[in-house]
Amino acid sequence: MEDCMDETPFAALQRDATGYQRSCALTAAAELDFFTLILRNGNRMSALALAEERGVDARGAAVLLDALTGMGYLEKTAPAVAGGPAVYTVPEVWREALDSRHPLSYVPMLRHMANAQRGWAELARTVRDGRPQTRRPSILGAEEDDRSFIMGMNSIAVRTAGPLAAALQRAGVLDFAASPARILDVGGASGTYTQAFLEILPTAEALIFDRHVGIEAARRRFAGTPLEGRVHFQAGDFYQDALPSGFDLAWISAIIHQHGREQSRALYRNVLQALKPGGRVAVRDFIMSADGTSPAAGTLFGLNMLVHCAEGRVYTFEEVREDLEFAGFTAVKLAVPAETMSAVVSAVRP
Repeated sequence: MEDCMDETPFAALQRDATGYQRSCALTAAAELDFFTLILRNGNRMSALALAEERGVDARGAAVLLDALTGMGYLEKTAPAVAGGPAVYTVPEVWREALDSRHPLSYVPMLRHMANAQRGWAELARTVRDGRPQTRRPSILGAEEDDRSFIMGMNSIAVRTAGPLAAALQRAGVLDFAASPARILDVGGASGTYTQAFLEILPTAEALIFDRHVGIEAARRRFAGTPLEGRVHFQAGDFYQDALPSGFDLAWISAIIHQHGREQSRALYRNVLQALKPGGRVAVRDFIMSADGTSPAAGTLFGLNMLVHCAEGRVYTFEEVREDLEFAGFTAVKLAVPAETMSAVVSAVRP
């Protein structure tokens, strides 16, 4: 059990068992956009004013705002006038992350986590039945849930893509004989990793292949930027459609955990045909120990996949190696080890 050395067994158990309360308070505030509403109103707002503007129950808003204050995400100031309402403000340290208008906002990821929580609440049934339970859209609706997923992934990637691109360059994954190199970002969503690769490879070009919702986000990212002319877009389903060909690198980021090994092998075969001879594939995901018990974050993510995907799972290096070799790749290696989802396995098309 993590971080429990100074805790009694009961205290550690209680901490883990009640952790959902803090998470649910934070994600509910993100779904209701409370933080942005406060910031938009001069970063000073009473519970009643917020409830009226957002159209929610006043008592519910006040209880949630007090909980967020207790957690440190808000500050509460006593009434300036006797009998007046207390007001809430967002501390400076949280304003960027909790303002949904900010390009680096973490709010989309919190909304995505709110959607995940609804599945996790049915974990016992999922384990009993061996299949995910029926998913329900959030109060924002299914279309907004899709956008939250795309931009939630972006909120993580904008903080990890640059360092990971540098690590891939040190590992030789981004060294190309041909210039300009052509990169295929499979399921590239908003294009965060594409941007990081093009910034580190000044002559390279890239194509992002994804569903329409991802392509729309990517077009917005690159429109009017110096990289716009070096990025191309193609909408499609990489599980069903043939990928375009002639690439030096195919990037597969946080995809293989969504499905089982047969579908992974089919994806790798599709990617193999998209690469030039000598081209590389790079697969980013959790890469588990041989016994499947570490990293700890990966084991919990494996539960997340059990809850949400019919065959979703996490993989060991040996499993990824076997599946890549089955598809026809050679020279499989763990190019970037990591305890997070930023581990990368690379391989070469002969």
